[in-house]
Amino acid sequence: MQSIVKKDLELPTLRNESSNVKGLSHPVESIQLDQGKTEIRLKNFAMKNVFGSHMVMNSEIEKQIYSQFKRLPTLPSSNIGLETILGYDEDFDFGDYLCDPASSEAPLPQLHSAMEHRLGMNSSKSIL
Repeated sequence: MQSIVKKDLELPTLRNESSNVKGLSHPVESIQLDQGKTEIRLKNFAMKNVFGSHMVMNSEIEKQIYSQFKRLPTLPSSNIGLETILGYDEDFDFGDYLCDPASSEAPLPQLHSAMEHRLGMNSSKSIL
């Protein structure tokens, strides 16, 4: 009876055994590091059982589409579409107010030099 129940449910494992990094000081630390991955797996498992496997594929495609939208390197980008799909807009964390680049002590890089660096063009090269 127990083997039939386990086979029918096919619950995902709650712990990622491959991510156990050597040198962790406590087993709870590895659980905390894997919390995001585990939460996503459980959410996908529940979504697949309630709505079907197409819903999981649809949400993965939406995540890929919304993660492609980027601004120029020096301009602030909020990725509000991706945050809404992932549900991060419902939480208020330390990163929401401590990681503001406008209040940083380091100056932002210049737009032209950042784009040249991204495209692999070095302005220091000379034609001669």
